[in-house]
Amino acid sequence: MYHGPATEESEDGMAEPIKVPYEETAEEYAARIRDLVENDRVGGARKLVAEAIERFPDHPALTGWQKALARAQATLSPATGVDRSAEFAWIQRNASSYRGQWVAVLGDKLLAHAATAGELASKLDVIPTDVPPFLHRIS
Repeated sequence: MYHGPATEESEDGMAEPIKVPYEETAEEYAARIRDLVENDRVGGARKLVAEAIERFPDHPALTGWQKALARAQATLSPATGVDRSAEFAWIQRNASSYRGQWVAVLGDKLLAHAATAGELASKLDVIPTDVPPFLHRIS
């Protein structure tokens, strides 16, 4: 059986296999990122996005994932001028308990939660607040 010419590195006279590094495509990166997100492994997906963006900085699928997975930045609400950083922190801490639900948060307190926005609005009608609560659907 012929294995090709031996290389200088081979000790047994057999040819060494040629090692060709596998180059992952942008689409393959995007598919792996999607799989991580679908399996609730967002931290891993963020790391993979960073790696992929280094190789493919302008690929639309990867830049889309980069934006989607970026950490939320707490800013003043344009409608109320209220700093919502406490609400963002509450959501980050408690999101896993309210997946698929609409939540109304004010400061670091949950005011109400419901399966639909309409149901949440009905619950909020009976809860008086000086500042409008932050409403968010947790997916």
